[in-house]
Amino acid sequence: MRQLRVATDIGGTFTDLVAYDENSGELITVKTPSTPPTFIGGVLDALAKAGIEPGEVKIFKHGSTISTNAIIERRGAKTGMVTTKGFRDVLAAGRANRPDLFNSNWDPSPPLVQRRHILEARERIDYEGNVIEELNEDDVREAARKFKLRGIESVAVAYINSFMRPEHELRTKQILLEELGEDAFVCTSAEILPEIREFERTSTVAANAYLMPVIERYIDELVQALRDWGYDGEVYVTHSGGGVVTARAARNVPARICHSGPAGGVVGGALVGGLAGFENVITFDMGGTSADLALVADGEPTLAPEWRVDWNIPILFPAIDLVAIGAGGGTIAWVDTGGSLRAGPQSAGADPGPACFDKGNLEPTITDAHLYLGRLNPESYLGGDLEIRPDLAEQAIEKLADELGLSAPETASGILRIANANMTSATHLISVERGHDPRDFALVAGGGAGPLHAVEIARELRIPQVVVPPTPGVTSALGILQVDLRHDLLAPVLQQVKQIEPAELAATFARLEQEAKEILDAEDIPEDRRSIEISVDARYYGQTPYMNLRLDEVPGTAEALEALVAQYRERYEAEFGYQLPEDVATVEIVNARVAAIGLTDNVDLPKAPTGGSADDALKGTRDVYFDETGEFTGTPIYDRAKLTAGVTIEGPAVIEQTDTTVLVPPGSSASIDQYSNIVIDVSTTEAGELAAAAGAAKGA
Repeated sequence: MRQLRVATDIGGTFTDLVAYDENSGELITVKTPSTPPTFIGGVLDALAKAGIEPGEVKIFKHGSTISTNAIIERRGAKTGMVTTKGFRDVLAAGRANRPDLFNSNWDPSPPLVQRRHILEARERIDYEGNVIEELNEDDVREAARKFKLRGIESVAVAYINSFMRPEHELRTKQILLEELGEDAFVCTSAEILPEIREFERTSTVAANAYLMPVIERYIDELVQALRDWGYDGEVYVTHSGGGVVTARAARNVPARICHSGPAGGVVGGALVGGLAGFENVITFDMGGTSADLALVADGEPTLAPEWRVDWNIPILFPAIDLVAIGAGGGTIAWVDTGGSLRAGPQSAGADPGPACFDKGNLEPTITDAHLYLGRLNPESYLGGDLEIRPDLAEQAIEKLADELGLSAPETASGILRIANANMTSATHLISVERGHDPRDFALVAGGGAGPLHAVEIARELRIPQVVVPPTPGVTSALGILQVDLRHDLLAPVLQQVKQIEPAELAATFARLEQEAKEILDAEDIPEDRRSIEISVDARYYGQTPYMNLRLDEVPGTAEALEALVAQYRERYEAEFGYQLPEDVATVEIVNARVAAIGLTDNVDLPKAPTGGSADDALKGTRDVYFDETGEFTGTPIYDRAKLTAGVTIEGPAVIEQTDTTVLVPPGSSASIDQYSNIVIDVSTTEAGELAAAAGAAKGA
């Protein structure tokens, strides 16, 4: 019998599955349409399509964007909050930043908790953890009674400086459970995030409370569906830091699992890039609804101490540093009031989907543009499981072309150029603006739509190579299959390095490491499958943001602390281009962090067969439109399943497979490596440079 490790990833348009058989090394990949609003049907459909039996599943990992979508679409629980008297408006005040400084018509997104549901309790703790005013328990009981009358489903507790002393918050939670019932949803900032920065900590616990009922229902339904199917093992859920936690843990900290699917895509991209010989990669995962980009340096994804799921809704959990924009196969093209062509961020999603899906949408999307330009095969889209209609795509494109006064090919090409420009800007953000030269990286293209756009984006940024995995449409699920179990712990330090007693800092790390050991014990992780990572959050004293610095050992000596300062200053200069003078700015350690990791066995990806030629995979030719030629050109079409290691293909060419289509534009060439990756040299010839220039000139 097969011994399968299974990973599923639910996106807004498709549900992906990857299964690895530990006995034979077989890798099974499946892509099925998502099934909103519950989405769980898509998981069961994928299992059925893959022909997997419950008894074959050894471990099941799951990633989803349901947490992120619940916040963006405001579909979370009716949430209340208890806070310190006088600090009712922390959430509404937020930070003094705006997504667009010069847009006077911009309206901010509403906070997750309405002001009328933020109630106050008299208590006060100072920044050193001293009790200035004891908790008034009558205020808490009065708040609980009001919450009950208002039908509040979940409550967050966030007191000032509670990260230094949590007793008031913990007692408040106890009282709320007494008044609202033991089954009530209550979480405290001291338990979720014992960290300085009042707004960010309050925002994180508010998001956690907002999501708790939604995620508990979702996970309960998912687990029950798998139990009914016949699987009775543990269900693991990926989180934003590039690891997994058990379903039990995910119920308590649902804000942690936001962005779990995209994080898996970064891990998958790093794996593929490493096998192709590139330790420095930019991962580009473009699906049906959005495109996610992240940077991997020296084989390690970059971690950020926080990320924002929406304007002024930061979540302060360590997360893979990625940028997500509204550019996917279902992204809708439209004309703004000034008569300019735009693409996104609106998406047709899975239902109704692009116009060619024939589900009622009449507006053109990126998928429709590719189909009209001959880049997609309507007879084998999604392996032939989904019928698409070129005539409907043509009608949608022509309608938009009439509105713009352009030809249909120019309009379809324009849609793609605008989408590429948006994604190029996002790539610039996570590379150049973070102190990295994109020319030192390879671009790993994942997602169902990524391989159609990757070369053009790479050309704009002078990225020399594009790597397309064997199954790019399920890169996120492949990454989820690889991720380790990971719990992140922290303790506040808030001291300048020159004031720190090394022994006290070592004691803080020792306490965190003991807590990490207890978590791994509870998860039954064997000793030989454990790893402990330590790091600190550091900043220049007086600044608000900080950087996370990985450490090889606990800085328990004065010399180790000096090395830490040097490491911070080098990192700061790499990102911002300068250092502050040592006599002006001292370095402060904000938090000590420890990650408890349960290691997962690596997936041994199958190697490609050898001995064939490109002609063996040739399916025929099709007229395909390229900006470089400005017209439809007879283009060879290849079957990727028949391409063997060592084969080289000169562009223009189209390579088709069940989960995506790979575009090799004129002036570029593609070769197949030993792991069946397609490695595209973006501009291997003078013609490639001329093609890139011609495309840029036409776009201008």
